[in-house]
Amino acid sequence: MRSKNTLYKFNEESLPENFVSIAVNIHKDKIEPTHAAILIRHENINYLHHFPGQTLPEVIDNFNESGWYIYKIINFIEVGDSYEVGAFLQYCRRVCKNSNITYSYIADGSSYNDRGQFISRIGLPEFGTCVGFCLNTLSNAILDIENSIIELDDWDDSEILQWVDNQSVLQVQKKYPDLDWNLYNAFKKRITPLEYLCISFFDDYPIKKNEVDKIKGDILNRIKSMYN
Repeated sequence: MRSKNTLYKFNEESLPENFVSIAVNIHKDKIEPTHAAILIRHENINYLHHFPGQTLPEVIDNFNESGWYIYKIINFIEVGDSYEVGAFLQYCRRVCKNSNITYSYIADGSSYNDRGQFISRIGLPEFGTCVGFCLNTLSNAILDIENSIIELDDWDDSEILQWVDNQSVLQVQKKYPDLDWNLYNAFKKRITPLEYLCISFFDDYPIKKNEVDKIKGDILNRIKSMYN
């Protein structure tokens, strides 16, 4: 393995048999991150933990694809430790088994406990995007954070895709007709898949948006160079 700041294209490197990484799917035309996931390698078998959006979260066993995932190994789960990585994988399975998440641009610092049960921080049901789901999953694995890996108050709704938001609101209205919409709208914000990848370069929590902003242009350029 090269440096701790290395981005890898899936299946292009000979890497440790056990690790957890922050991963993103790359749009084949725009060459930019379009979907967030957690890539786990346990005893040399690959697993993808993610929230597809249209269906409930899943762990894909024996994950394999043709190089359109970029990932960076994280170090708060011991690289090379089969027991620790295996325990995290089982935790991810419990999260997926219990999850009833609805796709929505809500990020409120909620998380999952060791049994994989959703823990609402402010009283809202389980909402999130692919990014939010992964952040909530990872929060349980870091011992020295209070609410979230990132400083959520730094993000807002300025990068929300309106057509996606419109669709998700319709789903939420059907599922939760008595929802407190003032509370819901107070926590509406978008963390992009590119920003999600960028947080893997920091280890002081919570990570601030201005720190992410400083590196995301460089990270995007690095991604594009991997497909030239």
